Amino acid sequence: MLISFKTSMKTRITTNLFSKFPTKGYVTTVWLAAATTLTGCGDLFEPTISEICESHSEICLDLSLDARCRGERAEIIRLRYYNQDSKDDAYKFPLLLSFEEYLTCVEEVQHIEHVKRKGKEATRLKGVITAQREIKRLSRETKDSLDPYLSYYHWTRYNDKEAFHRFERYAASNRVSDPKLLVALASVQIKTDQKRTIETLYRALSLYKDSDDIDVSIFYSLASMGMDMDNYRFSYVWYGVAEAFDERLNDTQRVQLGQRYALPVGILDNIVDEIVSNLNSATFNADSLKLDKL
Repeated sequence: MLISFKTSMKTRITTNLFSKFPTKGYVTTVWLAAATTLTGCGDLFEPTISEICESHSEICLDLSLDARCRGERAEIIRLRYYNQDSKDDAYKFPLLLSFEEYLTCVEEVQHIEHVKRKGKEATRLKGVITAQREIKRLSRETKDSLDPYLSYYHWTRYNDKEAFHRFERYAASNRVSDPKLLVALASVQIKTDQKRTIETLYRALSLYKDSDDIDVSIFYSLASMGMDMDNYRFSYVWYGVAEAFDERLNDTQRVQLGQRYALPVGILDNIVDEIVSNLNSATFNADSLKLDKL
């Protein structure tokens, strides 16, 4: 019964420990930051896509021009426009992601029959060819890039071990300001080293400036590791934190966990409240909270 209960709890806690590495937010941030630098006024006087294509036709001509995939195409055009003279590789990460999304879109709509408008198929095929070519070109250009996002890209897309080591070295440094990078690193560490994974996730939590941005899969991952380590107090606490940030979750399973293992729930609930308060105020520090005592 002990084993079956533990297995059941783990299954219900989470079957997907880590969410997909974010893309769209990063894409938007990069080109908006570029726009602000160029205009000095943010997007107040930002040119429309039509205006960009009219004044810089070379940016748009190799993309499909029909009404489909308009949003994906716009992302590419803006990234190209605002980074025409960039000497930095950083923008190539969101550009690669945008081309991937654009390729998925044009490949899907290309299969839709247009009995009366056969010309649309030709322009979509052009979009497919362009996206495939640009992904290959950008991947080739950035293969050895030190940019952590590009290193992450080459590791996840091409299983490039050297890229992963570059990414890992950066993520392990004190230069990291993006918690998503640490969550991505933890998704690898969890396969071999739970102690390091916990430390990495604690670092990630300490970097969030807004509690609304926190990846709730972190809490589920910590709770699941507590079950793996037979540390039911640890699991109880992180399951409680998950409840505070995930409205879909009720307290039934946490209560069952406390009852099953006769946990000091009053003390643990206070720890949950303290962690939640620290996360909400962006002051989370695992050492100050003495979480190693759990």
